[in-house]
Amino acid sequence: MQRFKCNICGHESPSTAKMIMGTIQSGELQMIQSKLGATHTYRESEEIFSIFTGADRTINNHDRIKQVTESVGESLEKISKHEKEIAVAVEASELIINVDGGHIKTTEKGARSIEAMASVIYKPEAIQANSNNTRNYLTSKNCAASILDDNHEQFISSTIIAALKQGLGRQTHVTALCDGAKNCWAVVDAIKPLSGSMTCILDWFHISMKMKNISLPEKLKTKFLRIQWHLWRGNVDRALLRLSQLLKDAANDKEFDKINKFHTYIVNNQNKIVDYRNRMKNGLVFTSNLADSTVESLINRRCKGQQHMRWSREGLDPLLQIRAALNSKGEWESKWRTAILNAA
Repeated sequence: MQRFKCNICGHESPSTAKMIMGTIQSGELQMIQSKLGATHTYRESEEIFSIFTGADRTINNHDRIKQVTESVGESLEKISKHEKEIAVAVEASELIINVDGGHIKTTEKGARSIEAMASVIYKPEAIQANSNNTRNYLTSKNCAASILDDNHEQFISSTIIAALKQGLGRQTHVTALCDGAKNCWAVVDAIKPLSGSMTCILDWFHISMKMKNISLPEKLKTKFLRIQWHLWRGNVDRALLRLSQLLKDAANDKEFDKINKFHTYIVNNQNKIVDYRNRMKNGLVFTSNLADSTVESLINRRCKGQQHMRWSREGLDPLLQIRAALNSKGEWESKWRTAILNAA
């Protein structure tokens, strides 16, 4: 590379890629390393590189992949913080938002787990069926994720930006589905003032899974599952009455506590329980099953179901930022070059 020298002060410009860029590693290689590092374990990523290159190279070892992944993820987070003045998409008449959380085993002292948050925003018309009409999928969506201990400030900001990119505006009706946790509804409440109107729905998937996973004696379980019939039709008062009667039938404190916990869950979210049966008949969204696969790839992959894995917030959040960009339409393609150039 040609070197230039100032005639006044004598300063000479650097003449090598390493001096100018700070590294001899290409941007494309760092892009591949960060994508693999966000979706596979670092050692798995190293093995994949070895297969394709036919040799073990130091530049592709698991430590290097970890460093690149974390630096690119941190860079994406910084870019997101400066996206306040973004080109908003054409205002959408309706948007759907799913907010969910997942507990991850942690390395932090005094804590068994930390909670990661994820949101998926899409338009109803983005729901398409596959060729066999056996399963629906999303053609366009924007995602946000975070595990920072900042009172969800970053997560709320990223979710708002994701919603704006999908067309959130003053005339937009937003349908929000959550699992019932207060922190999830807090994110939804932050979006409400920016929309025209909002319908908040307690996700049917989480209701049914909670009921299914509560273990009770067969006699009580049969009565307990019948309550689902009332909830499915939005008859909250009748469901609560049946739950109160069921509490009296509990044979011991353990059974009482299980039923009472679900009773409290319904009471806390009773104003967000709708006629799910009617919504299904009218082709309206009532569950988050479409977003579950995205949440799985955002939070659970590499993080849950593997007992030996422990995470710190600083180590996991960069991965979440890359995963959110990869799962959002056009985000990774438009940002990865800038993220890599700005990476430490």
